Amino acid sequence: MTNSSNNNNSKNILCISSVDWFPIPTRKQQVMARLPGDYRVLYIEPPITLLSPVKDRRLFFKLTAFLTGLREVEENVLAYSPPPVLPFGNVYRWINRINQWWQSLFIKNQVKKAGLKNPAAWTYMPNSLDLIKKIEHSFLIYDCIDEHAEYKGFINKDTLLEMEKELVKESNLVFVTAPGLYKTRKEMNPNTFLIPNGVNFQLFNQAASPEMPAAEEIKDIKKPVIGFVGVIQEWIDLELIYKIAGENPGWSVVMVGPVGAGVNVEKLKSLPNVYFTGAKKPEELPQYIRAFDVCINPFRPSKLTENVSPLKFYEYLATGKPVVTVDMPAVKQYKDCVYIASHHRDFVEKIKLALSAQESASREKRISEGKKCSWENRVAQMLEIKEKMLGDISP
Repeated sequence: MTNSSNNNNSKNILCISSVDWFPIPTRKQQVMARLPGDYRVLYIEPPITLLSPVKDRRLFFKLTAFLTGLREVEENVLAYSPPPVLPFGNVYRWINRINQWWQSLFIKNQVKKAGLKNPAAWTYMPNSLDLIKKIEHSFLIYDCIDEHAEYKGFINKDTLLEMEKELVKESNLVFVTAPGLYKTRKEMNPNTFLIPNGVNFQLFNQAASPEMPAAEEIKDIKKPVIGFVGVIQEWIDLELIYKIAGENPGWSVVMVGPVGAGVNVEKLKSLPNVYFTGAKKPEELPQYIRAFDVCINPFRPSKLTENVSPLKFYEYLATGKPVVTVDMPAVKQYKDCVYIASHHRDFVEKIKLALSAQESASREKRISEGKKCSWENRVAQMLEIKEKMLGDISP
């Protein structure tokens, strides 16, 4: 493990992230933005490969983004986008080593410019140990949010698992988001702790207020409204959503969020009662959820989703709205206030039950549970563990 004897600079954080700071806030940004004011963060966005703009033209801007240098994205957070790297780094370890060496040349320079001496490395990238070893750091935290080897794309599962295993073992502290991740990572590193995802409670709880108007775009569509909020990726069960809408033409199904690259939603768009709103700003989402009668969490069963802590689920809780979700480990503890479905037919039946039920007690329970899951509480838990494990003095 990284030598953690020198913790004088433990409030300097070098965050190696798997997503850009903008536009969609995920666990990475939520955590980094909520570190106390005396923390200083350099947030490293993921580089694209030289092939990425060929697959997705929207990424062309990232070919030269590194020339911008440091950008202030929060009062105590600077962001930096590294230069492009070679493709197939998650297929061949030797390519990853070249890519990480290449990135380190630029990142070390940005660390110096940001004035972060011997920062703590806080990584979300399972392949990042080859990079972190080249940058002076006081200790290493790995925040494991997914079973990364189960993602589709240019991935050699054995290579990625090997890199992640080394990272877990080398880390001074490992956070994980789901019970399955905890079980496997705990076996590799005893300093592993389960911290599920959370919610911007103050934002999403606005949807529970009678004063919150429904979004203009959907306020007049036919009731009841069955709603989804999130990025529409390949792990979302589109066949389930088609069944919900197709078998219940009297319902309106609203999908709020961008459609991921390569995800085909044409079949769903052919239904007259399915509405796609596209991406919305985070502050707009409560107005959309305000119009929902039932919120759905329709993950497609897979090894990936078995180990997911679904952000949207905690956001739904904070609104107090009825929630119907697929059966997954992360939601089982909330079975007394949400509807958990075991298969497609059961999911539709649970929506019908949610629409007909008297929800006042369950509504208050959901809001209470959502408040417990606030990002403020999650970050406080992380820092408490960090203080205990690494001897840091918490502010």
